[in-house]
Amino acid sequence: MQVNTDNKGEFRKYTFLREERYQFQGLRNENYIEAELKVTLSSFEQEKPVFTVEMPLYRQTNTEGMYKWVGDLHQLREKIVCTLNENGQLGKIINIDEVQNKWREIKPKIILKHRNERYREIFIKGVEELLEDGKRLAEAFRFAMPYQLLFPGIHLKEFKKNQIISGYRELPNFIAAKSVPITTEEKISELEDGRYQIDVKGSIDENRFEQDKVTAMIRILKNRPRVPTLLQLNYMERYLLEEWPWSEQSMCMSLAQIPGSLYREEKNILKAIHDRPTA
Repeated sequence: MQVNTDNKGEFRKYTFLREERYQFQGLRNENYIEAELKVTLSSFEQEKPVFTVEMPLYRQTNTEGMYKWVGDLHQLREKIVCTLNENGQLGKIINIDEVQNKWREIKPKIILKHRNERYREIFIKGVEELLEDGKRLAEAFRFAMPYQLLFPGIHLKEFKKNQIISGYRELPNFIAAKSVPITTEEKISELEDGRYQIDVKGSIDENRFEQDKVTAMIRILKNRPRVPTLLQLNYMERYLLEEWPWSEQSMCMSLAQIPGSLYREEKNILKAIHDRPTA
C-alpha cells in the first residue's frame, strides 16, 4: 500500500486521547491528555511523502514534576513537518530550524518559571542537546505519541489479507534502559462494511533489550539479590482505515511491569474528526 501523489494537499483532523499510569517503588503518577491535530499531506520530497502535523490544542491533567516540563515544552511541537522513512515511520523533521527558533523564543520564560527547581539545568541541557541534532529529535518523536499512531510503519507495506508481517516499535524512556524494543506481528483483515482493520501484537525484543541494566538497577534499589527483575509486557495496536493513508481510528495499549517494583500502563486513542455541515 503506497501513498499516492493524488492525495497531495489532503488533510484530516483528529482528536488524541492518552491515559498513563506509572508506579515505581512508592512513587505513583497519573496523567490524562487531550489534544486536537490537523495532519496534511503537504508535498513529496524525493518521492517520499511530507506531512505537516499541527497540534494547536493540548491539555493535560498532571502539572507536577516532569509532567510540568512536558506541558511547557509543548509549543516546540505545535507544528512538525516531517517525511516518512523507508519503514513508513517518522523519518526526518524538515522544519528543524523553525523548532529551534521557537525554543530560543520560549527559553527565557522556561528558565524563569522553573528557576527554583533542583534539576532545571539538567532538563535545559537535555532539551538543547536534542534540538541541536535533527536526527536525535526525529528518533525521540518516532515512537512517541501521537506520532507513532499517525505513522506506525504500515503505510508503505504491501499487505495480503490474514498474512502476518513483522514490524518494530519502542517504549521510550524506560528505567535504566534507553527504551524497550518491541517486535510486532501485523495482520490486515477486511470488515463487513468494506473497510480494513490492522491488528498489531508486540513482544519484547530480548536480543536488543538491556535487561541486565534494568536488573542491576532494581537490585540496587531493592538491596536484595533475588528480587524479581524480569520485565513483562502486554502490547497491542489496532487501526481502522478510512482510505489510504488515512486512519479512521487508531489505538495503542501497553502494560509493562516488574512485579513488586514497576507498573507502567498507557492507553492512546487517535480518532478522526468528521466536520458536520451546518444547517
